[in-house]
This record gives sequence, C-alpha cells and structure tokens, in this order.
Amino acid sequence: MYIDFLKEHELIQGLLKRLPRVDPNDTLVINVSPDYSSIVSMQIAHHLSAHGKMLDMFPLDVPYPDESKDNYQYEFKRSGQIIPYRYNKVILVEAAVLSGDNYTWIKERLLDMGYENDDIITVALIEMNTSIFKCEYVQAYTDTIPEFYWERYNKHWD
Repeated sequence: MYIDFLKEHELIQGLLKRLPRVDPNDTLVINVSPDYSSIVSMQIAHHLSAHGKMLDMFPLDVPYPDESKDNYQYEFKRSGQIIPYRYNKVILVEAAVLSGDNYTWIKERLLDMGYENDDIITVALIEMNTSIFKCEYVQAYTDTIPEFYWERYNKHWD
C-alpha cells in the first residue's frame, strides 16, 4: 500500500474527525515510533487542543522487527518515572500498526502503571488486518505493509 502526500492528508483528516474530545490539560499523546508517527501524532495533539493548551506529547521508540524489545520496554518503564504526572487519558498514536506487538506490551505497561482500559485510547492511521492488537480508531486497513512517500531505505526492514 503506497501512501502519497494527498492520501496521507486524506487519512489524517478523516481520522481527526472521528477522535473523541479530551481535556488537553490531562491527556498525554504517546508518539509510538516517532521516526514514522510524528506527523500523525502532532496533528492529533494540535487538533485536540483547546483554549490555547496543546496536549502533552511523549516520544516512545519501539524495536524494529530485527531488534529485541527488552531495552525498549526497560526504557519505557524507566520513563514512567519522568512523565510529569498521572494523566486522566493517554492516547497511543502510531502511523501504522503492523503486527500489534508493540501496542500490546505498551498497553500492558500502562495498565501496570495504574491506568484503566478506559483511560487509554488507541489510534492507528493504518492497521494491518493481521495485527494481533485492534485499535479503537483506525482510518484504513491493509493486507500489505504501507509505504509512505517520505520514507527512505531502512535496513531494519530487510
């Protein structure tokens, strides 16, 4: 699935229209895989802003398919100590949820931190039909790995 600039814009705008309103003073956007998801995360954080307050954002690196998740899980656990305070809502945002493995362990960690299922909103611009994790808000589903117009060769996907 190839996503050019216009398709990306169309997908993001469609997704924004469907997201629930939240209080920007106590909602955190977790930008999962910032190297791919920052465009979507930033647009969501701005869209859900109100009264001059943009949602707080937290970048969360996750492993590529050829990497172990252990160090990434450890860093996220450690980062829970530096997130400024407990938010009422957390929005997980990823441009493309492929296997669903990352969202699975991230959500488990958030639940371990004391969040409830209703406190966590899961968002994907695109989700693979075969993903083991099913997001609440998805703008498009696919059977093939999406390729965005801005992507360059990345050896981790070989």
